[in-house]
Amino acid sequence: LRAKGLSGRDYLKPETGMLFVFPTAGIQRFWMKGMLIPLDIIWIRGETILGIVEGAEPASGEPLTIYTSPEPADRVLEINAGLVEKLGIKLGDSVVVQ
Repeated sequence: LRAKGLSGRDYLKPETGMLFVFPTAGIQRFWMKGMLIPLDIIWIRGETILGIVEGAEPASGEPLTIYTSPEPADRVLEINAGLVEKLGIKLGDSVVVQ
């Protein structure tokens, strides 16, 4: 399921996303294989944003672009491309999951 993520979806409701939770913090690697929509990727450790990829485009062939967390992360949030800018999300911001 983690490898599949949001691949194959042609739509993601506004201001929604997919949160990946890992049992321990580590360097996380994500790709856009099978994606049909661009995404923003947010790397999180604890309650702090430690990295952001804006506008990751769907994969168009080989080799795949691998997006890597800049530091060990225990959560990764994928959201619609452009939402990071729209919401003013930035490095160091706090994250609260409810």
